[in-house]
Amino acid sequence: MHIIFLLVFPLLLLSNDKIQKLFNSNNYTEACEISDKFYNENPYNFKANLYYAKCAQFRGEIDKAIAAYDRADILKEDDVDLHKYLGDLHVQIGNIQIANSEYDKADRFSNSPVKRALSKDYSPHNFSTLFSISSGYDTNVNYSAELSDMGNWLGELPSSVDKPASDTFVKEYLRLSHVYDADPYSTFYYKTQFNVYNKNYIELSDEDFFQSKISSGIGWASNDFDIWLPLTYTYLATSYDSYANLYAFNPKFRVRLQNKILFSLNSMYEMQEYRQWSGSDKSTFSTDVGISRWFGDNYFKLSYFYLNASKQDSDSNNVFIDKTSNELQINYTRKLIYNLEFGIAYSYNKTLYKDSIKQDSLEKREDDLSLSSAYLSYNLSKSLIFISKYDKYQNMTNYTPSLYDKQIISIGVYYYY
Repeated sequence: MHIIFLLVFPLLLLSNDKIQKLFNSNNYTEACEISDKFYNENPYNFKANLYYAKCAQFRGEIDKAIAAYDRADILKEDDVDLHKYLGDLHVQIGNIQIANSEYDKADRFSNSPVKRALSKDYSPHNFSTLFSISSGYDTNVNYSAELSDMGNWLGELPSSVDKPASDTFVKEYLRLSHVYDADPYSTFYYKTQFNVYNKNYIELSDEDFFQSKISSGIGWASNDFDIWLPLTYTYLATSYDSYANLYAFNPKFRVRLQNKILFSLNSMYEMQEYRQWSGSDKSTFSTDVGISRWFGDNYFKLSYFYLNASKQDSDSNNVFIDKTSNELQINYTRKLIYNLEFGIAYSYNKTLYKDSIKQDSLEKREDDLSLSSAYLSYNLSKSLIFISKYDKYQNMTNYTPSLYDKQIISIGVYYYY
């Protein structure tokens, strides 16, 4: 027995050395011919399995390669080359996170960090575009109360009081995103996003609205979490006249839990500078917490939103700026047949103001705003979606000028690239 081992062991060493030299010189054809023979003669040898897996990977036989690497891992789990080759394999098939884990193992078993492969298709710059255009009908463009309610509120009805006005609108939305990720094995990235929103009414052009926003900041992400810390600047305009500048810090955090629930937490501290009204500048803090999950073709989301706003000039006589809001929202989506999707949502918002409803009253203003909505979408392709939507707003308040009902019906298309 000892004599046989003494004869076979040097032959195994010679085979290993020859195969490794052929691999090092990129002579895979000859290396794999010897490796296959070596494996057939020694199926329980660690190196035989390792080289057989490497050759299967070279030939594109991924399942065979993974099986052979698994056998090699059982025989010797602390080998540097094993985890280096496994990392290379997972890069080849696009499993970057698993590849990173294998490279980390190789680093632990090595005296120096191993070289990590990059996919030939990998680019550190990633761009995406979302564009939508829609048209619809708004039953109460200016959020006005009924004239009868205003008459009761004022005692008499001045001619200057606006009645609820309806109109047709067209709106466009564009979002451009750029993510810079120099190292696919690092969770770090830098993301910049630019948004433009424009809404035009057919007759009530004084209510036209324009908004542009740019957000930029560092982030960290993996398959299970995403943290983005952007600084943002927003410009608002009504009738294309300068309206407001908004500056904010808007950290966003998402993590997918083991039960497949997605937990999200978005916070924002914002300074709002109003150009049209002196003494109306304000600071706001808000946070949005949500949980969501897909159950087959059914999607549920529950979220809570909190906002606190305060005017920067405490001596300003402008009212209804200082306030706190609490909102609860629930969403349900159902995937139907033929690329159809149906969704409904309901939200309830309670806002408390620090100001009284009238100068001669001690009663503070309170608003109860509810929003019910439903939509139906159809995926014309992976990038093009047709959608129709219905929204119903109802604001119940003790401040009658803001006591309103509002309904919006719209249809449009979304394009994502």
